[in-house]
Amino acid sequence: MSLDRAIVRAPSTIANVGPGFDVFGIALAEPSDLIEVRKTSEPGVHVESIVGTGAYAVTIDNTRNTAAVAAQKVINVARADFGIAMKINKGIRPASGMGSSGASAAGGAYAANLLLDKPLNMNQLICCASYGEEASSGSRHADNAAPALMGGFTIIRSYEPMDVVRLEPPKDLGIVACLPEFAVPTREARKKVPKTVPMHDVVHQVGHASALVAGMATGDLNLIGRSINDIIVEPARAPLVPFLKEAEKAAVEAGAFASFLGGSGPCIAAFFDRSKVDGLCIARAVQKFYDGHGVECFCWNTTWGKGCNRVEP
Repeated sequence: MSLDRAIVRAPSTIANVGPGFDVFGIALAEPSDLIEVRKTSEPGVHVESIVGTGAYAVTIDNTRNTAAVAAQKVINVARADFGIAMKINKGIRPASGMGSSGASAAGGAYAANLLLDKPLNMNQLICCASYGEEASSGSRHADNAAPALMGGFTIIRSYEPMDVVRLEPPKDLGIVACLPEFAVPTREARKKVPKTVPMHDVVHQVGHASALVAGMATGDLNLIGRSINDIIVEPARAPLVPFLKEAEKAAVEAGAFASFLGGSGPCIAAFFDRSKVDGLCIARAVQKFYDGHGVECFCWNTTWGKGCNRVEP
């Protein structure tokens, strides 16, 4: 039975996860966006308001707003005969590398789907959300939208047709997401990605990406740590994030078993074993490092989380 209105929580995510550019993604337990929708007789998707973290940077234009574009795509695919009024409460700062546009796109698609008499399947929803990402970054990628919708660790096997595999990450996998006060727009970060790479680098990425999947599937934190090594995309984007390598080193010295650029940055992600390490120590170490350079840095000591879900008003 379809709904007339709904509120959806859409989680933040970390895309790429080392060597998995445009393929890997993991959902975080926090922070998140809230997308509120209701059916209207007027055609189209209309964004009524945007509030919250960085709301000033998010367009209300329904042809360029990621949540609105994704919701409209759901309506079009389903051939629904209604429109949608939408309100967005941002909990994820735009241009953060924590899947801000991906969360909104996923939340918009998921919320619109709740209003349908015949809901779309998950791969269709991810595809619709990827069009929302395209409106924001100029590129139709889904490595944030997929984990935002499905939760856990996701692997995009194919974009045409969309085919996403979900894995349950190890229960002791802790994640610290550090956000220094820089802005890295995804559109600009994607311009830094090399157009061609040596075969030696391709072999390296495939080997590490394959081992990372094995580590996630078997719960081997040590293997995950050994496999998060990107020699193609992160080095090209590093100049966009001041002190990136030094901050990653600070995280590892404080107990993380891996630290890497979250998405397009400037988020610096750190993985740690929750049964052995206090994530707050990692967060404080990175904050202290950036404080020493006069840069404010916000951190979330969290873990992996579930995907989009409906919440009560």
